[in-house]
Amino acid sequence: MTLLKVEDLKVHFPIRGGFFRTVVDHVRAVDGVSFELEEGETYGLVGESGSGKSTTGKAIVKLNKVTSGKILFEGQDIANYSSRQIKPYRRDIQMIFQDPYSSLNPKKRVLDIIAEPLRNFERHSPGEEKKIIQDYLDKVGLSPDSIYKYPHEFSGGQRQRIGIARSLTLKPKLIIADEPVSALDVSVQAQVLNFLQDLQEEFKLTYLFVGHDLGVIRHMCDRMGVMYRGRLVEEGTSKEIYNNPQHIYTKRLIAAIPDLEPSVREEKAIARQKVSEEYEQSYSKYFDEKGRAYDLKPISTTHRVALP
Repeated sequence: MTLLKVEDLKVHFPIRGGFFRTVVDHVRAVDGVSFELEEGETYGLVGESGSGKSTTGKAIVKLNKVTSGKILFEGQDIANYSSRQIKPYRRDIQMIFQDPYSSLNPKKRVLDIIAEPLRNFERHSPGEEKKIIQDYLDKVGLSPDSIYKYPHEFSGGQRQRIGIARSLTLKPKLIIADEPVSALDVSVQAQVLNFLQDLQEEFKLTYLFVGHDLGVIRHMCDRMGVMYRGRLVEEGTSKEIYNNPQHIYTKRLIAAIPDLEPSVREEKAIARQKVSEEYEQSYSKYFDEKGRAYDLKPISTTHRVALP
């Protein structure tokens, strides 16, 4: 069953200039993105900084205003819902933020941080609330006594686990993970990613995973979409795109993945140089005169590429 369907989503930010600060142009952060997400699936949005992937995720949770397009959640178009209309859906769509250092209020104890979304929708006695929060802390691998501590008393990985616990308290159907491990040490990243997969199995979660690391996206996601300048340039299964990229931008992203094996490092460098040359020579084949990617066209039942 399709849980989320995004159709021709556009998020444009005005550029103001002149004495009267009139709108002179727009930044087209998201410029016509469409994809679907099935229940229980993990779908990845990958691209460089500024590609529009995080803006897309934030538009779905109504942190960014939608310029046009549809966001169908369980068949209901929530793209232009008011804050009052969207409230019932907020418990079903939660977000894990990129930076565990800035996404947690440093002045609040863990108890109040995790309980905040719960208090917006449900009423519990202090004792019941404490028990619920302690149960979720236990699920994310933190001591129940952590409820009395403040964010600065935890490591980066532990803070991200607190953010994950906060997103789980309302038992959401969809979690948007906005680069949840990019601010963490490499040694901690694998722990958090594996932990997210375990939670998905336990709670039957659906993930929209936003990131710039193709290795992480490949590990986490069933399907993925590659974004460039607010547009999807390729979409397919993670295995398909990683092993058989068709768009020059996707090839460039994959070629940029560092390889730790000395035996293939030189071979990788040569391949990277070839991709860079192809990118320069065939840019006009993949993008129009304004540098805008073409619409996606199917090349198989599961693989779509932006071609003229």
